[in-house]
Amino acid sequence: MRPRSWLTLVVVASLAFTLLVSVTSVVEFAYRSPSLHVAVETAAALISLLAAQLMYGRFRRTLDRRDLLLTAALLLLAGSNLLFSALPAVSNLDTGSFTTWAPAAGAVLASAMFAAAAFATSRPVRRPGVAARRVAGLCAGALLLIAIATALGAEALPRGIDPTLSPRDPSRPRVVGDPGLLGLQLVVMALFTAAAAGFARAAERTHDPLTLWFAIGATLAAFARLNYFLFPSRYSEYFYTGDVLRLAFFVALLLGIAREIRAAQRQLEQSAVLDERRRLAREIHDGMAQDLAFIVQQAGALAGRNGAPRAMEEIATAARRALDESRGVIAALVRPTDEPLAQALERVADEAAGRWATTVQTRAVEGIELPAATREALLRIVGEAVTNAARHGRAQDIRLEFAEQPQLHLRIVDDGVGFDPATLEQLAGRHGIVGMRERAEQIGAQLLVESRPGEGTDIVVLLR
Repeated sequence: MRPRSWLTLVVVASLAFTLLVSVTSVVEFAYRSPSLHVAVETAAALISLLAAQLMYGRFRRTLDRRDLLLTAALLLLAGSNLLFSALPAVSNLDTGSFTTWAPAAGAVLASAMFAAAAFATSRPVRRPGVAARRVAGLCAGALLLIAIATALGAEALPRGIDPTLSPRDPSRPRVVGDPGLLGLQLVVMALFTAAAAGFARAAERTHDPLTLWFAIGATLAAFARLNYFLFPSRYSEYFYTGDVLRLAFFVALLLGIAREIRAAQRQLEQSAVLDERRRLAREIHDGMAQDLAFIVQQAGALAGRNGAPRAMEEIATAARRALDESRGVIAALVRPTDEPLAQALERVADEAAGRWATTVQTRAVEGIELPAATREALLRIVGEAVTNAARHGRAQDIRLEFAEQPQLHLRIVDDGVGFDPATLEQLAGRHGIVGMRERAEQIGAQLLVESRPGEGTDIVVLLR
């Protein structure tokens, strides 16, 4: 689904959940559980800290300003949850209004940073190390300033919500509490709503899965703050719908980061494989391929002399085939592993034809993906068939077709000199035909060869 579809689904689900509790009496969702609040605050702090660290790792790869701002937002969220909520809750400290107003101020700052990151333009940071240190310092300074200000004014600040207040009807909205605190919930809701819209737009444009997860998380966070406004519970001992949605926000962050880790691991694995393939290609090119080229040159010169034994021409032919095979291996090793099959077929055909100063007309259907073994076998068959058509068949017109109708098939047609298939064993290039047939059989395909002297050759691979 498109990012907007995912976001619409999350909005509908969150709204339905809110209405189910607020309007109907189907669910009475209010539990007095201080230990559950401690668990939620601790989980929120740890997830935020992990997300901030991994987001910083992504920033070190991309050097994107938006990733740096997201790192800052997650740092503020982690610091606020850890210092103002989790640690006081775990320590059972009665800090009065501090545990109400410090987290609220931290939430405003973190949500504002989320919104800034959502609408920031993608631009590389020229001095990432310096920028990262400055951002970390600003985040630490902002949290310290909030802590000092709320600690000094704790006695003057209102309690916000009476933690001992028992809900008379947990199935109905109870907009109670200090107006300033309720206003902050609406401010945070508006900032997360803006962040969700910005991330959704960015996900539509960049197709970045992590950005989509941030959009989903910001949507859940906005509905969590709406529930905190309707059912104030954020700073009490009761566990309400807002706490469920807030926990879902952190779960969305965790899922997005987990997917980012898997994507980074796959990228590292592919990079390592590609580096090794390129190393092998260099070894073959600088070693065996150079030796084979020398053998081809010398054997060809000796075979051209008067009275040269017939075996010398056979040696030269075998050396040419080995050289072509080594070139095919080198091309396969340096070939991009994620290249679309249609483009790969066209490129391999052009490379093989280019070595013999001819061209290939390619018509390949887009969007077909095959298993790696099948894909590699088809590419090798194409390279061999085009090489045989250009070298042995002396073809001027070579056509490659890869289509689905009437059956998925690969076809290589040329206008070369052709041959009699009945005398295949006696032809130079017979090993190529045999090798193509063996490759086709290994992938469960059938290779058909039609040719007549003077009428070209038609090779078809039928895929089951």
